[in-house]
Amino acid sequence: MAFRFTFEVAGERQIDRTLARFAENIGDARPVWEVLAERFAKAEARQFASQGTYGGNKWRALSPGYAAWKSHHYPGKPILELTGALKRDLTQRPFGVEVLEPGSMAVGTDIEYAAYHQAGGEHLPRRRPVELPESERRTWIKLIQRFIITGDA
Repeated sequence: MAFRFTFEVAGERQIDRTLARFAENIGDARPVWEVLAERFAKAEARQFASQGTYGGNKWRALSPGYAAWKSHHYPGKPILELTGALKRDLTQRPFGVEVLEPGSMAVGTDIEYAAYHQAGGEHLPRRRPVELPESERRTWIKLIQRFIITGDA
């Protein structure tokens, strides 16, 4: 029996692994989900603090006109932090979306505009609020593998 782990953001898979070894030992994965949720919060805090550099793609600067408007109306607010709602949803538990069940985990935000920033568009540069670096992705898989084999989160 295999255990499949996917991590998807706005329809884009960042992790998709099948772990075949000892998958039958998994009954309730919530202990490892708790560990991953904490790691997600820390990763997102780093993503916002680095304005995307942590995930590997520095967020593009604001357009000059919008930067001037934002500076006037919301002085000192960084990119993707106009009201702070998106950052709060992704960096503080409980997240905007947080469902940890025995066989699945969903964390993130249900703020509609997050998906637009994640994907970008015709008049909106892509600024991924959620983008795990490869090193963090590997760590997640190792933590899940350890949990599958030993039951230790």
